[in-house]
Amino acid sequence: MSSLAHDQAAHRRQDLALLAFRLLLPPLFYYSGIGKILAFDLTASRLPGGADGLGTVLALGAIAVEIGCSTALLLGLFTRWASLVLILFTAAATLMFHNFWAAPEAAVTVQTVNFLKNLGLIGGLLVLNAFGPGAWSLDARRGTAPATAAA
Repeated sequence: MSSLAHDQAAHRRQDLALLAFRLLLPPLFYYSGIGKILAFDLTASRLPGGADGLGTVLALGAIAVEIGCSTALLLGLFTRWASLVLILFTAAATLMFHNFWAAPEAAVTVQTVNFLKNLGLIGGLLVLNAFGPGAWSLDARRGTAPATAAA
């Protein structure tokens, strides 16, 4: 295999991996966002300010981030911005809701697993932010994503 053919094959694998991540990640955020919609008052009540105050605004913002940014990633549209917003959102949610160091003993394992899972999500989102959406994306069609395939 020539060096050019090897590079092209590597770029195709990279594009496929980026596409796979963009397809496999959104269901998690859709599930969470839809759950917040279906239990909106409960969600808002768990946030600072409660259901009658700032908690409502924060819940609406969380839903918009989870549904909106997931859709952007799925389509490969504004991918770097969407991944950055999800990185910040996931980091904040992780620190607020999965603080295993302060959890009751019975919840430490579950909170630790969720904390570590979210660290992995942040890592994947950092990769997506660094490399962009890949060739199979609306960003690539619009010419706003760096080409990964060899010319």
